[in-house]
Amino acid sequence: MLTIVVSLISGILVGALLRLTGAVHSIPGAILPALAVTLIAAVFLLRRLSKRIEPIVADAQRHMQGGRKEMALKALRSGLWLGRWHPLIEGQLRTQIGVLEYASGNVDNAIAELSKASSRPWEGPAFLGCAHFKKRNEGDMVKAFEKAVKVAPKEGIAWTLYAFCMNARGKKDEAIKILQRGLEKIPGDARLQGNVENLQAGKKLKTAPYGDTWTAFGVEPGAPVGPANLPKYARGYAQRPGFRQKPQRKR
Repeated sequence: MLTIVVSLISGILVGALLRLTGAVHSIPGAILPALAVTLIAAVFLLRRLSKRIEPIVADAQRHMQGGRKEMALKALRSGLWLGRWHPLIEGQLRTQIGVLEYASGNVDNAIAELSKASSRPWEGPAFLGCAHFKKRNEGDMVKAFEKAVKVAPKEGIAWTLYAFCMNARGKKDEAIKILQRGLEKIPGDARLQGNVENLQAGKKLKTAPYGDTWTAFGVEPGAPVGPANLPKYARGYAQRPGFRQKPQRKR
C-alpha cells in the first residue's frame, strides 16, 4: 500500500513543482508529467521490493528442501512487514505459512494464518476449508470453500474437495448439489459427473484421479500430511508473492 501512496505523492509533487515554477502554464498541462512520474516511481519501488522479497523466499525454499520447517516459517514471517509496501505480499505469505502449519498438523495455527491470507490462489481458502473441516466448524468450512470455488470455478478438484468434506459430515444431498454446481461451470467434466453418480448410488467419491494434489489436502481418513505432500507452489516456494517468477538458468 505504501508503494501506491509514495508513487502518488511523487507524481503530485512533480506536477505541483512544474506548475509553480511556470514550466507548465496550466493544471491540465501538469497532469501528464505527474502521471508519468507516478508510474515510474511505482515501477522502481516494485522492482526494489522484488529484490527484498527474493532472498526471503529463497531462504524459505532452502530450509524446506532441508526439512527445516520451523526455519522456513521464520523466514516467511520475516517478510510480513513488506506487506505495508505491497497489498498482495502479506496475504500470499500468510497463505504459504498457513499451508505449512496445516501440513504440520497445527490446524489452529493454520486457521489463524489462512484467515488472514489472500483468496488467490484458490488453494488458500481451500486449505482453510479443510482446516475448518478437521475442527468441525461447518459454517466456516462452507464460507471458505465457497470462496475457493468462486476464485477457481474451473478447478474440478475444488468442487470435489468441497463435496467430499460436506459428504463426510453426512450431508450427501448437499454434496451432490455442490458437484452439480461444478458441472455447470465445467460442463462435461467426467470426474465430477462420475462422482455425482457415485454419491447418488451410495458409493464413495473417487479422488485418486486428482493424484498428489488431492493428497496434499489430507482430508482422507488416515491420510499422511506433511511437507512432502504439499502442492508444488507451496512446497518449493518458487512463486514469489505478488511478482512474476523469473525462469532460472541451468548451471
